[in-house]
Amino acid sequence: MTARKAPRSIHVASISLLLAASVQAGVAFLVSSTNGVGFAQWIFAVVVMGVLVWGIARGYRLAWLWGRWLTLFLAATVLAGLGLGFWKGELPWRLAAVMLAGLVLPLVTTSIALGRRSAFEWFALRCPGCGKVTGRGNDFLFREARCGKCGDVF
Repeated sequence: MTARKAPRSIHVASISLLLAASVQAGVAFLVSSTNGVGFAQWIFAVVVMGVLVWGIARGYRLAWLWGRWLTLFLAATVLAGLGLGFWKGELPWRLAAVMLAGLVLPLVTTSIALGRRSAFEWFALRCPGCGKVTGRGNDFLFREARCGKCGDVF
């Protein structure tokens, strides 16, 4: 059996997630003594991102689902937090710039990269019956996908 070669979109998503995780770890070290958020919570989030990178590299559909939508949700949440902190004057602009460029941008990039046609192919989300790409799972762990057009399970 030959190994599949990951497309560029998977490389972009993985590198973006690794960048976001490293920036998050750096911010954890920076603000762990001054922030109410515990250091363990920051590290847990970094570990979750690491598991996502592993799942994306292996082609697990559940990792695609979480990687696509969780990263977009996290980017929006961090952006809202940055806006609120900046508006209240409690967030230094340098830290806001680092969080924006090092966390929000890579998270959005990951979500976009996982929405590319090549990513759908990597995760085998193209219906073999009708050829339509789908993001629907047939079971809770997304071991099987279900086509929204023809209803096939694959």
